[in-house]
Amino acid sequence: MANPTIPRTKSRRPRRDLSEGALALLLLLPAALVFGAVLLYPMLNTLWLSLHAQKLTEPWLGTPFVGLKNFQTMLGDARFWNALRNTLFFGLMTVGGSFLVGVPMALLAHVKSRLQWLARVAMLLPWALPPVITGLIFAWLFNGQYGVFNDWLVRLGVVSAQEPVRWLSTPGLAVAAMVFTIVWKTSSFVALIVLGGLQGVPKDLIEAAEVDGATKVQSFWRIIVPLLVPALTVALIFRVIAAVQVFDVPYVFISQAPAQNLLETLGVYTYTQSITFLDFGYGAALSVALFAVSLAITALYVRYVRGGDA
Repeated sequence: MANPTIPRTKSRRPRRDLSEGALALLLLLPAALVFGAVLLYPMLNTLWLSLHAQKLTEPWLGTPFVGLKNFQTMLGDARFWNALRNTLFFGLMTVGGSFLVGVPMALLAHVKSRLQWLARVAMLLPWALPPVITGLIFAWLFNGQYGVFNDWLVRLGVVSAQEPVRWLSTPGLAVAAMVFTIVWKTSSFVALIVLGGLQGVPKDLIEAAEVDGATKVQSFWRIIVPLLVPALTVALIFRVIAAVQVFDVPYVFISQAPAQNLLETLGVYTYTQSITFLDFGYGAALSVALFAVSLAITALYVRYVRGGDA
């Protein structure tokens, strides 16, 4: 009797599973490609361009490699140092001002009352406006001829209609007007970060402190403020980085005010060299300098975060 035919099955090799490290790299590959295309390539291209001379106004010269000549020019450029000083000055004034306004704004929006929603809406409005629109609005408000602020001062009898305040024509007043505008715009960001920190404060700690006889002032300084330090630090770092890179409001004010030397920031000067004068090589060197300042601040932030995790 013949043996029944047993169907043969194809021998399969055991499938090798990816290791955790390989799987992690595979999952991170799309993000790495996006990061390289969107962030890394423009940065490297800007760094490479800063080592060349490229002026679209002189196309016959081509794009020769000049090494560090653009950076040497930058170090001897008085306008660059003036823009850097203005950037640091406006950064110091506007970051401090945004905290002086933003923290009380967050406390007002955190306290439960009938006007709490109004405080939160008022807090969100400046942040929702684009910076260019904010600059245009305040340039109109500070206009010496038909501005709203001058109209208020005339109605209050502080100034006469024949001699209005030349806000944007007077150097000191133009600086004050721009600081006021940037503080109005950026205080909402600080308020949002601080409000998020306030929402995370455990109520149990506050109630326990009140049971132990602590006043509201003592609870605020000894419990709430220490717990708000991480939120305040994050807000500080991001505000400083944004202050270093500020461009929109100074650019609008410079177009309205003749005090360019007092209002020009490093971001505006980089734009002027790159777009107005079409000097892409030198503009790229200025961009690298601006990036270096931002990178140094970011490194401080990363160091703080790692210190907090340790």
